[in-house]
Amino acid sequence: MLESRASVEHLLSCVDAVYRALGESAPRLSDDAYVVAVHEMSRSFGAVALAMRQYVGASDVEPLAVILEVLDRARESDPTGAMTLFAMVLVVGPRLLVSLRDARASLTGDQALSTLLENAAQVTVAQLLLIATVTRNQENIDDPAWQAAARALTTTVEKAGNAESFGLSR
Repeated sequence: MLESRASVEHLLSCVDAVYRALGESAPRLSDDAYVVAVHEMSRSFGAVALAMRQYVGASDVEPLAVILEVLDRARESDPTGAMTLFAMVLVVGPRLLVSLRDARASLTGDQALSTLLENAAQVTVAQLLLIATVTRNQENIDDPAWQAAARALTTTVEKAGNAESFGLSR
């Protein structure tokens, strides 16, 4: 249970970072469709964070700093919200899914935990699909400065040691 608790606390720090960063971003974005999508994503990740908090008890877990940094920089670099959605679909979301998959593979035997992690993965996938729906008619952004800022987000997580995932524990 100790290993499970540490892993869930770490995953909670990831999910809580997404919840907080998106919740703070939504009212600051200028594209109405993106505002609604980011607000919905924040609400969904907030529900996952609450379930994880309940699993580990009254745990005070700090949000994962690299996720906060990436999502904050995304919002600051593009007030429409396009960069925030980019960051979720190509930088944060896939790494979170890999972390959840790795946790499900290594933490076996606890049905409640398995259900919790499966739900977190399903919510993450649903939010990535939401982004696909919202951005379906979005044209490519050919602005070199925008593209450089987008690449810098990936570089940030890679330099933090998160090339493929956010890991399972600190």
